[in-house]
Amino acid sequence: MNLIVRLTLTLCTTLTFAQQPEVGKAMHKGKTKAKTTSAELAKRMTTWFPEFNHTPNLVYKTVGDQKLQLDLLTPKGLQSEAAPLLLYIHGGGWGGGDRYRCARPDISGVFKRCAAAGILCATLEYRLNSSKATAFDSATDCKDALRFLVKHAKTHRIDPERIGAIGGSAGGHLSLVTALGHPQDYPGDPTLMGYDPKSLRCEVAYYPATDFTDVKLAERFIGPQRATLMFGGPADQKADIIRLLSPVQLIKKDSTPVYCFHGDEDTVLSVENSRRLFAKGRQIGADIRYTEVQDGNHGFSSNGSPSLDEIITKASDFIITQLTK
Repeated sequence: MNLIVRLTLTLCTTLTFAQQPEVGKAMHKGKTKAKTTSAELAKRMTTWFPEFNHTPNLVYKTVGDQKLQLDLLTPKGLQSEAAPLLLYIHGGGWGGGDRYRCARPDISGVFKRCAAAGILCATLEYRLNSSKATAFDSATDCKDALRFLVKHAKTHRIDPERIGAIGGSAGGHLSLVTALGHPQDYPGDPTLMGYDPKSLRCEVAYYPATDFTDVKLAERFIGPQRATLMFGGPADQKADIIRLLSPVQLIKKDSTPVYCFHGDEDTVLSVENSRRLFAKGRQIGADIRYTEVQDGNHGFSSNGSPSLDEIITKASDFIITQLTK
């Protein structure tokens, strides 16, 4: 019986890790998965988030023949004509994932608390890492989604001066860049030019990458093949792009308040990423907070401390306090 229990636990652990966000792989080879239609996903959103009215498939920009979209969630019964907004940026190794990852417990739990506090939530798609799009393109798309929401703030009952961001893994990294990077360094769609918010009120990053300028920390990303995909060329020729994608290099004393969460057992993106950002923020006097999850992996784990529920509460309290004051 003990052997069966051990085998069962091993299998569950394996499945748990397999379901965590992976760096650079969107799907396993050899498996064909039927594509879920936009209508089906929209229906699922209403099931996942019954606290909100769902506005799906808002096209915020077009690149070539690709229409980039976001979904907006408005708390039911919202009275305000200018309410705060939380923007979610999904993970998936910069090359995978989609905006419907907002159904993950660590994000959906925050969304539900935001609904109760009268905060709108948005979830966006961006160009995924490929031979046609770099991680810098992804970051620019995130900036443009923010610009679109500011441009159409009145239509969607958004207060452009009370916007926050959240993301995990690659999305944690991109949300940090969105919050900390100077808008002029990420020029995007000309029709959205000039609609950057003055600043974001807050940013929450779960297990992000934070510094591609550090050779040891970014070793897996700066080899010739991966660097070309991520940055558009060899790392030694893309120093400016790499700096603009490195939150440790972007954070300043007056930057958006940041709260990072990272598991100390993370083998996908080392905990040193968040430790490094926190240390830099504290050194320069930035408003930055950090919770290290003991026994937490990439995506956290069921036996981590603090627990997932506690992480959600800490993240939500931070966001709600910053966006509603």
